[in-house]
Amino acid sequence: MIWCPSWGASAGPVARYDGEKGNNNGVIQPQEIGQEPYHYTGWLILEDINILGPLAGTVGTGPNGRFEEPEYLNTPWGELAQQNVDSNGAASGRDFTVSATYAGTQAGGGSVIFRLRDGIERFLITDINNPAGSAMASSRIPLMWDHASTKVADFSHVPGGGNVLYLDGHVEFMKYPSDRFPFTVDSARALGRYGRPFDGF
Repeated sequence: MIWCPSWGASAGPVARYDGEKGNNNGVIQPQEIGQEPYHYTGWLILEDINILGPLAGTVGTGPNGRFEEPEYLNTPWGELAQQNVDSNGAASGRDFTVSATYAGTQAGGGSVIFRLRDGIERFLITDINNPAGSAMASSRIPLMWDHASTKVADFSHVPGGGNVLYLDGHVEFMKYPSDRFPFTVDSARALGRYGRPFDGF
C-alpha cells in the first residue's frame, strides 16, 4: 500500500510520486515511490538487530540520532543492499545469508534474512510439539506498519505511535517509544528517513 486514505486532497499518485518526487514524465517509476506513509520491507524482521547488527543501541549521525546511508554499509541490511546492487536486484528474490561478521543477528539467532512468504513462521517455531506454535509465531511477524521517525512531525499518528499489521492478520497500535520492533527508538533511527526511495536502504 502506497496511498494513505488521509491523502484524499492530493492530486493523485502520478502527481505525488512522479511530479513531486520524480522526473515528471507522467509515468511512476519504482525509484520514485517513497517509504511513506507505511513501511513494508518484504523481509522477516523481528528486532532492530536484524537490520542494524552492531549499530543496534547506538546513535546515528543524522537528525535526532537517525542513521544515514553511509552508516548502513557495515550492517546486515547494508550487506543485503550491496548484494542487491551487485546482482542487479536478484538478491531481493531469495533469502539472504549474512557474512560471518553478522552471524547470529537474524531471527532466532540465525544468519539468514528470510524473505516473507507463506509459511515463513515455521522458521520461528522452537517447540515442534506445541500445536499453537505456528499461530503464536505468525502473530509476532510484522508485515507493514505506519511510519516511525525520530521527528514527531513525521509520524502518521501524533504524538507518536502507529498501527502494525502482523502476518496472522491482526493489527496492533503501538505507542512510541516501544520496547518492540518496529516502534523502538532504534526502529525510528533506522527506518525514519521519511520519503526516502526504495533504493536498498
